[in-house]
Amino acid sequence: MTMDLLARDAADRLRQPALLSRPVPRIAIIGDSIAAANWNHADQISANSAANSLKGSAGIVTWALALSGQRVSAPVETSVWSFPGQETSVILAKLPAFLAQMPVQPGAIIVECGTNNIGHDAAGTGVGSVAAITADWTAIATQLQQRGIRTIFVPILPRIGGSGYFTTNALTLAQYDVIDRCNRWLNRFAHRSGGWVAAATTCLPDLTLPGGVGAQPRADYTQDGTHPGVTGGYYIGKAVAAILRLWFPPLDLLPTSNMVWDATAPFGNLLQNPMLLGSSGTVSAPSAGTLSGTSPTNWTMTMSNTDGLTVTGSQVISPVSGMPMHQFAFSGSYSPAGAGVASQAYARILCTPMAATIAAIAPGDTVEALMAFEIDAGASVIAQPTLQMRWNGSANYHADMYPTAPQGVLPGEAISGVLRTPAYTYAANPGAGNLQLHAHVYLRDLPTTSTNATGTIRLGRMSLQKIET
Repeated sequence: MTMDLLARDAADRLRQPALLSRPVPRIAIIGDSIAAANWNHADQISANSAANSLKGSAGIVTWALALSGQRVSAPVETSVWSFPGQETSVILAKLPAFLAQMPVQPGAIIVECGTNNIGHDAAGTGVGSVAAITADWTAIATQLQQRGIRTIFVPILPRIGGSGYFTTNALTLAQYDVIDRCNRWLNRFAHRSGGWVAAATTCLPDLTLPGGVGAQPRADYTQDGTHPGVTGGYYIGKAVAAILRLWFPPLDLLPTSNMVWDATAPFGNLLQNPMLLGSSGTVSAPSAGTLSGTSPTNWTMTMSNTDGLTVTGSQVISPVSGMPMHQFAFSGSYSPAGAGVASQAYARILCTPMAATIAAIAPGDTVEALMAFEIDAGASVIAQPTLQMRWNGSANYHADMYPTAPQGVLPGEAISGVLRTPAYTYAANPGAGNLQLHAHVYLRDLPTTSTNATGTIRLGRMSLQKIET
């Protein structure tokens, strides 16, 4: 026994340098069309060729990362694969290729599938068997565990219909029964996994209509009866974030002072006044609606041309972190103009780094942006905060929490988190004014009837920096 302990201690000492040099934990998601909302390039069947990388506001991973404080990362180029219309067997078959293309092994993978097993035929009236679905889930988790990767399963979500098989056919009680049995099986599977598997089933009470028969969603929690809207994405992401915080204890990635870039500090914050101090910034009045209050020094505050909406900006101290933040308070009454970011009401602050700062960016430099947000309980119109990093004009941008239409609205509970844009690598030296940071707060776009605007949100601890690997 003594020799065994000595051998163990020696092995631990040899192993420690390798453990300390492991990369930051990463997560990924693979699934059917519900996984696509996480990123505009996720669809592996009908590829999107847009140059912009957008993390969708209805995305499970989008919200999981935000609500866990960006403790882990999920590079959009490799970490989000969606196979719309496909069943669990296809997700299982695609898993090896998904893992093979990742430059770094993730610590955990979110698996979202089973939706299309419910329907199982062109008429949408069949149903896959519990045995077949759970066998595929078991095989997925086994493959991941063999590679040292944990699994987070998203349950089969409530639905009343929607696209694909579900356009004209409501689900039968037999189909609801399979959903319920599979989801209860997930809980048992997670309990006996020894920590390798977790099930994000804590989202189900938030999503399911209490007075409905079977797994019917609450009103306005989905875009079409099947695919989560921003409210559904928030609640599922919240359940996943709770798991991530247990597996990967929180870190604070945000700036704690107003230190900025300088020739002697080349990796400093590229923004002017990242802590949003002072009140001498520009307030740009809209042609309709009312914008009042103050803007942080070196920042510009604007709002949409929305008749009846009042937005008041001010510098406050966060009751959560004790840090200075910029607050938007919404009041008045306005009529949403319809679904989509182009017609949504919003307020925002934006900043352009100084010319000398931008001139210091060299070809091959990679930049990303982060921002804290806090929404007070009782908000009725806030759809989501959005962090947008622009370069070379307004057509070129990467964004976190980008609006998905139809938008819906966040629940009225207190919500705080951290946004992080996809990274951008410069191929050439940028010119003056090339880089900007826009922090939006988008408001609900539906229904188009008059809406009382109630809500308070704070934004702060802004970071726009070069990434050190």
